[in-house]
Amino acid sequence: VRSSRSSSGFEGVCAKSKGRGFNVTRRRDGRTQHIGCTATAEEGALLYARELGTEASAAAAAAAAAESMTAAEAEQAAAAEGLTLVRSSRSSTGFEGVYANSKCIGFVVGRRVDGRTRHIGCTATAEEGALLYARELGTEASAAAAAAA
Repeated sequence: VRSSRSSSGFEGVCAKSKGRGFNVTRRRDGRTQHIGCTATAEEGALLYARELGTEASAAAAAAAAAESMTAAEAEQAAAAEGLTLVRSSRSSTGFEGVYANSKCIGFVVGRRVDGRTRHIGCTATAEEGALLYARELGTEASAAAAAAA
């Protein structure tokens, strides 16, 4: 199951801290379940898929594919929801609160609240991240932030 949020590129597969292989885990009933360790990310993805089973892994893969929005889809969703994507000339992504993820492919979305960065989520595209950020702000606040930028 592919994932834009994982540094390995696969759901449930994470590189070990010393760079020797990959840990494979899954969340079940609110707890992390260790499945095993593998030498490559691809082996880890196969182990994860086997743990899920045929139907569940196919459903998870379909959900992961549907989860990612293109830039145009994110722009359309924002317009449909009455939100304004907050652009920023200071950000390398071009959007307020959206940062390139140094640990994996994709973008991290965060918002400063009371002097602390609050994690909102991870996305495959910067525009999808901007949509998450605008949803967090709400209709009026996103419009006001975009006007101030």
